Amino acid sequence: MYTVIRQHGERQKKLLPLFSPEMRATRMAFAKGIWDIFLVFTVVFWISISFLYGAGYDTMRHIKDATVIFRNFDDSQTARDLSTMIVDSYKDASMPLLRDYTDTDKYNSIGAIKDAVWKGDAWAAIIVNEGFGDKLEQALTEDADYDPTKTVTAITEESRHYFKVMMVNKGIQNGLTALEGPFAEKVFNQLLESADNNASAVISQANSEALITPFSYTVDNIAPYHFDMSMYILSVTLSLCMVVGSFIPSNMWKSIEEPFFKQVRVLQIIALRAFINVVWAIMICLQATGIVFIFHGPSWSPDAGDFFGIFAIFLLNTLAFTFFIDCMQNLVHPRFLLGGYFTTLFVNIAAAMFGTELNNHFFRICYAMPFHSSGFMLRTLLTDGSYNKLDYAITINILWSLFWWVISAFLIARKARLVEAGKMMMSNVPPPSAPPPPVEEVAAELGAVGVDKTAKRREERDSEDEYLSSASISPTTTPGTSQSTISVHHKSDSASELEIEDE
Repeated sequence: MYTVIRQHGERQKKLLPLFSPEMRATRMAFAKGIWDIFLVFTVVFWISISFLYGAGYDTMRHIKDATVIFRNFDDSQTARDLSTMIVDSYKDASMPLLRDYTDTDKYNSIGAIKDAVWKGDAWAAIIVNEGFGDKLEQALTEDADYDPTKTVTAITEESRHYFKVMMVNKGIQNGLTALEGPFAEKVFNQLLESADNNASAVISQANSEALITPFSYTVDNIAPYHFDMSMYILSVTLSLCMVVGSFIPSNMWKSIEEPFFKQVRVLQIIALRAFINVVWAIMICLQATGIVFIFHGPSWSPDAGDFFGIFAIFLLNTLAFTFFIDCMQNLVHPRFLLGGYFTTLFVNIAAAMFGTELNNHFFRICYAMPFHSSGFMLRTLLTDGSYNKLDYAITINILWSLFWWVISAFLIARKARLVEAGKMMMSNVPPPSAPPPPVEEVAAELGAVGVDKTAKRREERDSEDEYLSSASISPTTTPGTSQSTISVHHKSDSASELEIEDE
């Protein structure tokens, strides 16, 4: 044990300390790399977080982009008064855009209105049901049975982005609820006026429920969201498929790619890379689809078609990102790869969390994001086909996959050519311009320089001795001193100096 420790200490003594002059170039290169990473990730962080915050910032500013259909199917004065109150309430800036089709031929039936909401031509609809005025009058004057919830119907759906749908639907319901009190007060005042302000007569002949609540509403959700868990759960599942299905095969390939680039044909490398991506994505998406089916909840009874539909959505989303990550792996310096991953992930998470509807117009570029298109497809599938944008969403994901696969193929071919020519290393960085010589060569060169200096000094001493021996009297002699004595003394001094140098 002592020997091992001693040998370790001896090896450590031969190494350079961190702050030695010889390590200055290494320290500067390390500091420059840290500074480059800091600058890149500062930009990445600000872009990613700003995009995330901007996509969800103050969506109420664009609430008027949500269209609500309104139609009054009752021709009584009471229904017209209620219609006027409803239309006026939607002039508020915090309410959606209400389009009144009462006096037009468009949407002249409840079926046509439901079909418009189902297809996505409108976010919701409000209709005043036929016979409302007559039933209310009978209840107020003859004490007839009356159900105020059958007065107005709010037609909604849940196939659009869940956060925006919830905001619009809640706004519609809260607006109708806020009108119940003012409308009841108006009806009561009209009854008092007709009864010569005899409140007792009004109360005695009226149905109490009709008098207190002359109108209310019923919500008809024509496209319920069947998955019992929140859409956020499916968004997280999509994110996991994207990360696991694209990042892991890319990083695995990075660790084994060198022998392929040096020994295998380029076309075969491209085919092998695509094969690995597709097979891995299929394995991950099959497992994610199985998890969704296990936790689907009691309100949804999926079949084989739903299974393959969800699997296809997960697979398209994963492949769209897999080939994009491939491009980055073959183009970007390794130290900056995480920045690209981070930005890509956050932009698509913003599209999934906040959608594109009702966003600032700039952030509606999320319509071109595969993550957002995958969310479209999932919601259409889980609402039995409502707001069907499958053609658009599938096209976006396929175009993403094909575009980045083609770019990836060109980048793989480019990298193979540069690696073969010695202009790029496997880590996407150029090789050093002049590699440092081995330590043994440096030591030998320094030793040779030392030997040359010693030989030169010896030659200088020999030439000086010859000069002194040939001279009769040295310039440094004193009277009475012989030449031989001076020469002997000088030779002895020169010999001693040579012995010191040899040592």
